Amino acid sequence: MDIGIISEKRPGEKRVILRPDELKALLPRHRVFVEKGAGLGIGIEDAEYEKRGARIAEAKEVLGCRLVVRLKEPKEEELAAMKEGAIIMSMMHLPGNPALRGLLRKYRLNGIAMDELTDPLGNRMIEALHEAGYQGMLKGFELWGGDPENCLVKIMGYGNVAWGAIRCAARKFARIVILNKKDFKDMREHIAGTDILVNGINWPQELRGKKFIITRDMLKLFKKGAIMVDLISNPAGQSPIETMHPTTLEDIAYKVDGVLHTSCWSWPGLDPANVSRRYSIQTAPIIKDIADNGIDDLPEYIRSALCKN
Repeated sequence: MDIGIISEKRPGEKRVILRPDELKALLPRHRVFVEKGAGLGIGIEDAEYEKRGARIAEAKEVLGCRLVVRLKEPKEEELAAMKEGAIIMSMMHLPGNPALRGLLRKYRLNGIAMDELTDPLGNRMIEALHEAGYQGMLKGFELWGGDPENCLVKIMGYGNVAWGAIRCAARKFARIVILNKKDFKDMREHIAGTDILVNGINWPQELRGKKFIITRDMLKLFKKGAIMVDLISNPAGQSPIETMHPTTLEDIAYKVDGVLHTSCWSWPGLDPANVSRRYSIQTAPIIKDIADNGIDDLPEYIRSALCKN
């Protein structure tokens, strides 16, 4: 099977989904086409891919492959350039992104959502959840600007993403308070005195855009210089924080009523080399399973993440 590795084109994004080190899992049985310059953001020259047996190509040729792999959600112009019946594998977040599901249907493409690939225990197979929380917390301290030891951090949730933030804050010797469901009804009291409030909960789909834990009128309760960090960067309008919307690596924060908000769509992108290594190691054997078996004979763990058209 021809496999295409397309470059990430979001502003400030430096990661690549597959490194030369992991190509050995795919070659020589399959051909791998890598978009020119795809690895430059983390210091990987095109020649390193060629040395391992990949072909360097322009985006048009890469998008013409039977299987196209990237990290972040594809754009419509990329889907339009693919061949009918081809497979696109990437993070998709389809439950909160019905427009992307519609585009897959429009261009008659088969989508494999990386974020829905799970092992027999239900754990995500391609993820950097802890890294997302850790990097988000680091950025929160940077934006806050003071000594973390003098910072009162309150973190909503204690799952994998939140745990990354908890670990980072603990290493910085910040004062930490963990908030769970029983605390959410008393957020007005919890806001008072908080320097950095972190959202690390995966807000239920049925509540997104309908119910908020932090409403706009609560912003006046924050102390001067306070920051809100949202680690679960859902599409706009779906955060449990009413005034929160996704930000980018290049434009990472904004203010509303004096409170700094940050909700980077790509928190792991703040550590591009290490996270690219993690994703590449996780992804290579799955790409091999897809290429070896084809769309009609996929293993069950991949079929469960397949949006077939």
